[in-house]
Amino acid sequence: MLRKRLLTRRCRGLAPAGRSLRDTRSAQKWRTAPVIRRIAGTLLLLALAASCTTPICHPLTIVVAGKEVRERLETVPHGVRTTETGRLEEDRRPEVVRDYWVRAADGTWYPITLDRYRGVEIGQPLEICR
Repeated sequence: MLRKRLLTRRCRGLAPAGRSLRDTRSAQKWRTAPVIRRIAGTLLLLALAASCTTPICHPLTIVVAGKEVRERLETVPHGVRTTETGRLEEDRRPEVVRDYWVRAADGTWYPITLDRYRGVEIGQPLEICR
Protein backbone atom coordinates (compact mmCIF):
# COMPACT_ATOMS: atom_id res chain seq x y z
CA MET A 1 0.00 0.00 0.00
CA LEU A 2 2.85 2.36 0.82
CA ARG A 3 4.43 1.66 -2.57
CA LYS A 4 1.17 2.41 -4.37
CA ARG A 5 0.72 5.63 -2.44
CA LEU A 6 4.29 6.69 -3.28
CA LEU A 7 3.68 6.15 -7.02
CA THR A 8 0.44 8.07 -7.07
CA ARG A 9 1.99 11.03 -5.28
CA ARG A 10 4.79 11.10 -7.88
CA CYS A 11 2.33 10.91 -10.75
CA ARG A 12 0.57 13.99 -9.45
CA GLY A 13 3.87 15.87 -9.25
CA LEU A 14 3.96 15.77 -5.45
CA ALA A 15 6.96 14.86 -3.36
CA PRO A 16 7.01 11.32 -1.99
CA ALA A 17 5.89 10.95 1.60
CA GLY A 18 8.59 12.01 4.02
CA ARG A 19 10.44 14.28 1.54
CA SER A 20 10.01 18.00 1.04
CA LEU A 21 9.48 19.66 -2.33
CA ARG A 22 13.05 20.99 -2.20
CA ASP A 23 14.46 17.47 -2.52
CA THR A 24 12.65 16.43 -5.70
CA ARG A 25 14.43 16.23 -9.05
CA SER A 26 12.06 18.68 -10.67
CA ALA A 27 12.80 21.22 -7.94
CA GLN A 28 16.54 20.77 -8.49
CA LYS A 29 16.09 21.21 -12.24
CA TRP A 30 13.98 24.30 -11.64
CA ARG A 31 16.73 25.86 -9.51
CA THR A 32 19.34 25.36 -12.27
CA ALA A 33 16.92 26.35 -15.04
CA PRO A 34 17.24 30.17 -14.58
CA VAL A 35 20.90 30.00 -15.64
CA ILE A 36 20.03 28.00 -18.73
CA ARG A 37 17.05 30.24 -19.50
CA ARG A 38 19.20 33.35 -19.12
CA ILE A 39 21.83 31.98 -21.51
CA ALA A 40 19.19 30.85 -24.02
CA GLY A 41 17.43 34.23 -23.79
CA THR A 42 20.68 36.09 -24.39
CA LEU A 43 21.48 33.93 -27.42
CA LEU A 44 17.98 34.46 -28.79
CA LEU A 45 18.27 38.23 -28.40
CA LEU A 46 21.64 38.23 -30.14
CA ALA A 47 20.26 36.20 -33.03
CA LEU A 48 17.28 38.52 -33.39
CA ALA A 49 19.47 41.61 -33.25
CA ALA A 50 21.79 40.20 -35.90
CA SER A 51 18.91 39.36 -38.23
CA CYS A 52 17.36 42.83 -37.94
CA THR A 53 20.46 44.80 -38.83
CA THR A 54 20.56 46.76 -42.04
CA PRO A 55 22.92 45.69 -44.81
CA ILE A 56 26.29 47.39 -44.65
CA CYS A 57 26.93 49.94 -47.38
CA HIS A 58 30.47 50.29 -48.63
CA PRO A 59 30.38 53.54 -50.65
CA LEU A 60 32.20 53.44 -53.95
CA THR A 61 32.67 56.37 -56.29
CA ILE A 62 32.79 55.51 -59.99
CA VAL A 63 33.02 57.54 -63.17
CA VAL A 64 30.07 56.66 -65.41
CA ALA A 65 31.27 55.38 -68.77
CA GLY A 66 27.90 54.13 -70.01
CA LYS A 67 24.21 53.76 -69.23
CA GLU A 68 21.86 50.95 -70.16
CA VAL A 69 18.24 49.94 -69.63
CA ARG A 70 17.74 46.18 -69.58
CA GLU A 71 14.23 44.90 -70.15
CA ARG A 72 12.95 41.41 -69.46
CA LEU A 73 9.58 39.71 -69.57
CA GLU A 74 8.44 38.41 -66.20
CA THR A 75 5.15 36.86 -65.08
CA VAL A 76 3.77 38.93 -62.21
CA PRO A 77 0.83 37.96 -59.96
CA HIS A 78 -2.31 40.04 -60.59
CA GLY A 79 -4.72 38.51 -58.10
CA VAL A 80 -6.57 35.25 -57.54
CA ARG A 81 -9.16 33.60 -59.76
CA THR A 82 -11.49 30.62 -59.42
CA THR A 83 -11.12 27.74 -61.88
CA GLU A 84 -13.99 25.77 -63.42
CA THR A 85 -13.63 23.12 -60.69
CA GLY A 86 -13.83 25.72 -57.91
CA ARG A 87 -10.13 25.81 -56.99
CA LEU A 88 -8.38 29.11 -56.32
CA GLU A 89 -5.39 29.85 -58.55
CA GLU A 90 -3.01 32.75 -58.70
CA ASP A 91 -3.63 34.85 -61.78
CA ARG A 92 -0.27 35.67 -63.39
CA ARG A 93 0.29 37.95 -66.36
CA PRO A 94 3.41 38.76 -68.35
CA GLU A 95 4.87 42.19 -67.71
CA VAL A 96 7.95 44.07 -68.91
CA VAL A 97 10.39 44.77 -66.07
CA ARG A 98 13.10 47.38 -66.53
CA ASP A 99 16.47 47.39 -64.76
CA TYR A 100 18.75 50.42 -64.90
CA TRP A 101 22.52 49.91 -65.06
CA VAL A 102 25.61 52.12 -65.27
CA ARG A 103 29.05 51.04 -66.42
CA ALA A 104 32.19 52.19 -64.61
CA ALA A 105 35.40 53.12 -66.41
CA ASP A 106 36.84 49.67 -65.61
CA GLY A 107 33.93 47.93 -67.39
CA THR A 108 31.98 46.78 -64.31
CA TRP A 109 28.18 47.21 -64.46
CA TYR A 110 26.22 48.39 -61.40
CA PRO A 111 22.42 48.43 -60.94
CA ILE A 112 20.88 51.75 -59.85
CA THR A 113 17.39 53.16 -59.28
CA LEU A 114 15.35 54.97 -61.94
CA ASP A 115 15.77 58.36 -60.23
CA ARG A 116 19.55 58.06 -60.12
CA TYR A 117 19.59 56.78 -63.71
CA ARG A 118 17.73 59.87 -64.90
CA GLY A 119 20.07 62.23 -63.01
CA VAL A 120 23.43 60.78 -64.00
CA GLU A 121 25.40 61.80 -67.10
CA ILE A 122 28.22 59.96 -68.83
CA GLY A 123 31.57 61.18 -67.52
CA GLN A 124 30.15 62.26 -64.13
CA PRO A 125 31.26 60.68 -60.84
CA LEU A 126 28.58 58.61 -59.10
CA GLU A 127 28.60 57.22 -55.56
CA ILE A 128 27.04 53.78 -55.20
CA CYS A 129 26.71 51.25 -52.38
CA ARG A 130 28.50 47.94 -52.70
